[in-house]
Amino acid sequence: LPDPSRHGLLFYIMTLGTVHEYRGMGLGSALVEECVRAAEADRRCGAVYLHVITYNEAAIRFYERLGFYRVKEIEDYYTIDGEHHNCYLYARYINGNRGHLSLFRVLADLVNSFWKRIGIFTEESY
Repeated sequence: LPDPSRHGLLFYIMTLGTVHEYRGMGLGSALVEECVRAAEADRRCGAVYLHVITYNEAAIRFYERLGFYRVKEIEDYYTIDGEHHNCYLYARYINGNRGHLSLFRVLADLVNSFWKRIGIFTEESY
């Protein structure tokens, strides 16, 4: 966080899931928004953050739709059945914290997300 004296706390969402037959009903969004409201209640909290495995496109779209920004990719964060998998660190900045965001970064991330979805552009390209 850019100003730890102002925003010395973070809120971490460790696990969030919805049983398949209840997906698309707004339950996941409601849970995340409730987490954000709880974090915003403490003005010292500057961000809600979480990790998403890189191949979980549905979760990536879900969190981006809820206002989370991809901060960075972390190599070998998860080990599943003996295999290492990368993750993305996502953050939603709150209480006046702008985190790593700049106009350039926001625009670059939007362009990168678009091109990555169609398989042309990767994060290493910029």
